[in-house]
Amino acid sequence: QSKRISAAQRYKVEKRVAEHHRKQRKEAKKNPGAHRKLKKDPGIPNLYPHKEKLLLQAEATKKKVGPSTRVKGEGE
Repeated sequence: QSKRISAAQRYKVEKRVAEHHRKQRKEAKKNPGAHRKLKKDPGIPNLYPHKEKLLLQAEATKKKVGPSTRVKGEGE
């Protein structure tokens, strides 16, 4: 399958991409706190002395809470 396109089509795509990027930059300037990165949980380091105990504790609390409350993005 060929990726050859006419020059006009190629320039039109470049123009749209540039316009989209411009719009995104403008939105980011207007509302800087809108797209905040979520900090990932680093977990428990392997060298932590009581890791097993902590993991068992976390699992117990997870079982106690039950499936009624779900964390967004987990299990999807």
